[in-house]
Amino acid sequence: MFQHGTTGARYGLCKHSLIRASLEFRLRSLLLATNFSSQYRALRCLAALSDEVSVLGSRYARSLALSRYCRRFIPFEFDSADPPSAAARLDKAAHEIAAEVVVPGDLPTALFLARIRPHLSTSTFPVGETAALEALGTKDRFMELCRRLGVPHPAGQVFESPEALREAFLRRQIALPAMLKPLNLAGGIGVQRIDRESAEQAIGQISYAPILVQQFVEGTDRCISLFCRNGEILKQAVYEHSDGEFRFLPDPELERVAGEIVSALKFTGVIGFDARIGLDGTVWIIECNPRFTFNMDVAMVAGMNFADWKEPATEKLWSLNIRIPDALLRAVLKLQRPHAVDFRMLVHWLKDPLVFALVALGYQQRWRLPFFEHVMTTGKCAA
Repeated sequence: MFQHGTTGARYGLCKHSLIRASLEFRLRSLLLATNFSSQYRALRCLAALSDEVSVLGSRYARSLALSRYCRRFIPFEFDSADPPSAAARLDKAAHEIAAEVVVPGDLPTALFLARIRPHLSTSTFPVGETAALEALGTKDRFMELCRRLGVPHPAGQVFESPEALREAFLRRQIALPAMLKPLNLAGGIGVQRIDRESAEQAIGQISYAPILVQQFVEGTDRCISLFCRNGEILKQAVYEHSDGEFRFLPDPELERVAGEIVSALKFTGVIGFDARIGLDGTVWIIECNPRFTFNMDVAMVAGMNFADWKEPATEKLWSLNIRIPDALLRAVLKLQRPHAVDFRMLVHWLKDPLVFALVALGYQQRWRLPFFEHVMTTGKCAA
């Protein structure tokens, strides 16, 4: 169901939207975005459900206009300092294109919606409360949350500057190997592993602050994506991915731990957890992304669209492997037999040929660069 700010109900549909949803669940959607990468995946998931999708975005999201699935791109500033005014601006933009639902494509826009929602008349995709999003979306606060809930999480320490980190390293106060991470960035930007040999050089090249130094855990990376309402899990998928090959599988312990966190916060919306399965089988929760994630379109092609909030999932994605196009090409060159789902993934990308060509040429990294530089300079995600 939608969230509606002025009705007083947390999840309600206007009459017109209810009629359309009951007939075919096809809508005019307005996607909010501050960048390109995971936001593009949200666009594709939303396009599978919508008659048309427009994007309201900052200047770092303009490349979304290259997609054939973007009906129109409208520049917008996600400034929520004055919530009533911000809500009026968003309502006006939605009204001008007859959008029936507003969907946050990333964490900054989810926070934006959460802050202005009491003043908003346009229906929105289910979004968590501001306090929950802030507790989950920054690495240091998430670390504290895990400690409070008793959830296994690597030990970490925050340093306010590279100089403070270098001093701690020279005093041998840093346990190595370790992971260096910025607190508020996603998509692996700025994340690197250091050991005794590489630490000094790596610290000297850090261009962001504050810096989280996190204990390195030996083991296997595993992820879980969920869609929740008030802490109740309606959809979930566990997967591993390496070199573009995705393997969906059951993991009762990871599912239990993730469920514990969303239940404690009564979380609403889409959310993903990155985990590390230790050598002894311990499930360590590494970090959290309370937003559409970079791999949500893979799950959609595999059979579970996290942008579809109308019904809970009736089946889980278990024992399913799927390759994205570059991994499929490598498999074919090794004379490995492709599966039908691999071709569905290829067709998914080929349906948006211009974006597919640019991503294949490496332009996705160039799209991320100005956004990274902007955040490092200003500390702000909005344009």
